[in-house]
Amino acid sequence: MAQRAGAVLVHLAAGIGNLVLATPLLLVLQRAGFVIDLLLDCDYPAAAALFRDWGAVRRVLDGARDAWSAEAYRHVIPAVPPFYWPRYAARYARVAHAVARPPEALFYQDEQGFYLRFAATLGCDIAHPPAPFLPVPPDAAPGVTPSTVVLAPGCKTGEMAAKRWPGFVELAAALRDVAVVGTADDLHDFAGAPMHFAPHARMLVDRLGLREAAAAMAAARAVVANDSGLGHIAAAVGAPTLLLFGPTPYATLGRPAPNVTILDAGLPCAPCWFGARFAACAGRIDCLRQLSVAQVLAALPPAWSG
Repeated sequence: MAQRAGAVLVHLAAGIGNLVLATPLLLVLQRAGFVIDLLLDCDYPAAAALFRDWGAVRRVLDGARDAWSAEAYRHVIPAVPPFYWPRYAARYARVAHAVARPPEALFYQDEQGFYLRFAATLGCDIAHPPAPFLPVPPDAAPGVTPSTVVLAPGCKTGEMAAKRWPGFVELAAALRDVAVVGTADDLHDFAGAPMHFAPHARMLVDRLGLREAAAAMAAARAVVANDSGLGHIAAAVGAPTLLLFGPTPYATLGRPAPNVTILDAGLPCAPCWFGARFAACAGRIDCLRQLSVAQVLAALPPAWSG
């Protein structure tokens, strides 16, 4: 089957969440018998480690470092988000067997569906697509056990930091077995104020590489995260994951995996990311401020919070 389907180069780009949400495309191509090489242009180069030792991918190429030739492949799939596409459009104009890109509007309606449309163009069956997946097995970090709730309080900086829920410190205080992952930058809220966690919270911040953090979350009882790269990684490695949303829309990401619970405050002005951004609350991000710790605790199965 693989020989009949041939080899394809799949080009993914942008943030960690974008890479994770594109993995159903890789799984569908594998199911159809394609040999897959993966070309990554990542905001975070360490994200390449998330795809290591995966049977679905023959090799992983670094777009900033590795040379590649379109002629080596039966198809080249430019599965690059629209906001990154201008960087690569000129090069793909010279690739005759590049798979046609879907309408950009689809990306903002269903990101997973946007990536899967490439597979459909190649004749693959996408009627029952798999959930996002990463080949990272559980491997508990120090202080992470099967009863631990892992918190990922950060996300990208700048305006993206508006996605950071301000209740993580209080939530950690309410949990007996809790660990925090991410980087030092993640320990600040949207306004830049530092987060100070209770002494019993095991701080793994800046102690784990990205793949190690993924493995630790896979070994945990549950993960609570913002709409962030770490949150999408947790979901893709199979951890019971509670994703907290405010100004950004969750519906546009595509169907969540069965192990994912989405929680938001339900304000009528949210999500506002693609509209009058932050206008309704004058930048206070009320959609996250009004999402209480009690609501988050109530959304967790008793075994998580007990």
